[in-house]
Parts: sequence; structure tokens; C-alpha cells
Amino acid sequence: MEKPPQIKLPHTFVFLFILVLLSCLMTYIIPAGSFERVFDEKAGQTLLVPGSYSYMEQSPVAPWLIFHKFYEALCLPKTASLMWLILITGGSFEIIMGTGCLTKLCARSLRIFHGGELWIIPIFISLFSVFGFTMGLTTASVIFVPLGIAAAHALGIDRMSGLAMITLGVNAGFTAGVFNPFSVGVAQTIAELPLFSGAWLRWLTLPVLIVVTSAYIMSYAKKNRLSMGYEKTLSEMDQSPINHSEKFSLILFSTGFLILTMGISLWGWKTADIVVAFLVIGVTVGLAAGYKISNICDCFIAGSRKMMKGVIVIGIASTIRLILTDGGIMDTITYYLTQRVYQLPPVFQLLGMFLFNALINFLITSGSAKAALIMPIMTPMADSLGLSRQAAVYAFQLGDGLTNVASPISTTLNGVLAVSEVTYEKWIRFYAPLVGIYLMVGAVLVIFSQLIGY
Repeated sequence: MEKPPQIKLPHTFVFLFILVLLSCLMTYIIPAGSFERVFDEKAGQTLLVPGSYSYMEQSPVAPWLIFHKFYEALCLPKTASLMWLILITGGSFEIIMGTGCLTKLCARSLRIFHGGELWIIPIFISLFSVFGFTMGLTTASVIFVPLGIAAAHALGIDRMSGLAMITLGVNAGFTAGVFNPFSVGVAQTIAELPLFSGAWLRWLTLPVLIVVTSAYIMSYAKKNRLSMGYEKTLSEMDQSPINHSEKFSLILFSTGFLILTMGISLWGWKTADIVVAFLVIGVTVGLAAGYKISNICDCFIAGSRKMMKGVIVIGIASTIRLILTDGGIMDTITYYLTQRVYQLPPVFQLLGMFLFNALINFLITSGSAKAALIMPIMTPMADSLGLSRQAAVYAFQLGDGLTNVASPISTTLNGVLAVSEVTYEKWIRFYAPLVGIYLMVGAVLVIFSQLIGY
């Protein structure tokens, strides 16, 4: 019996181009309007004046101007800054990944837990969360899933547990987003907040998500143990010792991110300082591992090349924002959405923004694209509702991350499922209960952020 032909989804660029075209058409249909805005010199932000919305003359954007608007959007300072941030940090992280020191650290960690095998799960989740909260590098899930499955095999637990402790570990870090340039970085830039400011709450969020995720996977793993020899499968893995250059690379990597954290939290580092820090960390780790300058350059170019899709996505999403703004309908959309949220009790208004982002994640899975599309609306909404912009970014980030690997159109999810040979149906049966737990935890965190005036 022949298998029915699979429906091939359009490329992300095609989907976003359709949204660009729809944005142009909306400028002909939706009434134009605007809020008054004032610049707060102390905060360094252009703030919306609540209750100041008024209609204005229609100024539609013609569809044949789409490519002009795309170029204009690429030249905007915020867009260009974000694009270069992602290109440079992507190249720097590729150097670190190329040294293999992080991979070997994960493999070596298995021997430590002989006799308490399941405790490797929170260790793996914590280690792989680094990829998520530093670089937003969800694609690391695809790279390391075979290692996770091999580790699960060594532990005597099933393939799903190995897949989950890698994929959900990276996603926990991505959701916490301490230094995530794709979600937090884009969102804060649009909200005119200092890059990676307010990190203390995101640092507190990270262990909460690690504990919740670890507890769920460990509970599942206990019920799905396999009868296979631990020592036999462990001996099949790469257990070569970490050499001196790799140890030095790990020390430099850890020290670099400690300094980066202090720079952002204590010394008020700006975007340029953060980009330079990522670049210095990447180059020094590469040199410590014995790389020649030409090898470092090649790795940097390869890593930047991998980021090009995300960079173009940001450019297209910025085009949509520019069209809605030039067409005079961005504030109108904000006004009508705000009226709906106004109907909620004050303590649940931020929660409504969180749940909205969690739902839209099934349609738009790119964190940077969603930030570029949603934050221009959520920022004035927060101003109008009397909510802090930092809390709005936090609600966006949690909504974006907690359902990030549930959508069937997610490229990262499809990648890890293909590598692990697990079907989407099996994955969603495993993951759906955790999504429910995530949403409850996220709701508590969002309400907490609002109550403390974050």
C-alpha cells in the first residue's frame, strides 16, 4: 500500500512574505490612527500617552513598494543592530562548539552518576540550557540529540527520555532567555529597554524551569526503564579524558560568561559591549583549544552563515512593522487589542498577554520574528495599561518559549524528531501534559512579575 503524499509546508520566507502582502492590504482596510507620544529622558524611552488615540487620514502602502520597504527596514538602526548582534554571536559560538570541549564534558558526565543514573537528566538539562539562555541556539538540540539518546541507552531508559533531556534542556534555557538575543534581545530593543536588562528575574526563572522539566522527565523515565546493561553501553561512548587545552577552554568559557553577566548586571554594558564580549570569548576559547587564526576565521564564517536565515527573518518581520507604522494602522491595532485586555481584571491583564503569545506560538515559531511582529503592539499596550515594558517583555518571552516545541510546523522540532526517529504523535502525547504544567508555572511567574512591579 502506497503512503499518501506528504503535504510540504511553504518556506518560512514565503509565509512571512504573505504576511507582508497582507500588511499592505490591511493599510487600505483598517482605519488609520495614532497615539500621542512623549520622550522620557530619564528612562530613555518614547512613551505612549494613554487615552490619546485619535483617527487620522488614511495613508495606505501600495503592494508594489514591498521591496523598497524591505530595504528601508534593513537600514533601520534597530534592525541593523540586531542583525549584526546575531551574526557575530553566532560566529563566536560556532568557534566554541567546534572545539568539542562542551560535547566531551557532557559525555564524561555519565560516569559520575553510576548507581544514580537518573540524576544525569537534570545535569544534562542544566548543561544544555546554556545553549538556550546564552545564544538562543535551539538548533543545538538537533546536533546533540544523538548524544542524548546514547546517554539514555546507557542509563537503561527509553529513546524519548534521551530526546527530551536535550531538546527540553535547550528550550528551558531559551525560555528563561537570560542573554537570548533572538527573543529577549529583539523584544527589549523594540521596547527601548537596555539590552538584557532585568536579568535577575530571568536568572530566577531558569532554575524553576530546570527543576520542573527535570522532575517531569525523571518521572517518565522511571516508568519506562529498559532492561539493558549500563556498563556495556557506557563503554561504547566516547570516554576519552578531557585534555589540558579543553579544560582551559572550559575555564575561559565559564569565566567569560561570568564577566558578561557582571557587565550587564553591574556595569551597565550596552549592545556594543555585549557583542564584543561574545567575540572575545569565542576567539580566546578557540586559541586555548589550539586553533590557528585561519581555523577561527573559518569557524566564525560558518557560524555566521548558519544565522543568515534568522537574520533575514528579522528583516522581513521588520518590514511588516514598518508597513503597519507607515500605513498608520499599528496604533489602531494596538488600540483595539488594548480595549479587549482592559476588560480583564488588572491582575490578569499581563496574563492575557502571556497566553496570547503562547497560542500564537503554534503559528509563528520563530522567536525573533514573533518579537518583531508582536512587541511593537505589546509595547504601547503595556504603556496604555499602566504595565511596565520589562514585564511585557517577560510575558512575551515566557509565552514564546513554553510552547516552543509543540507546533507541528517548528523546524527545530521536526529536525530533532527526524534525528531521533520519534513521530510527532508520540512526542505530543509525551509533551502535552508538560505544556499544561508549563502554562500554570508561567502564569504564576507572570502574575508574580506584575505584583512586584518588575
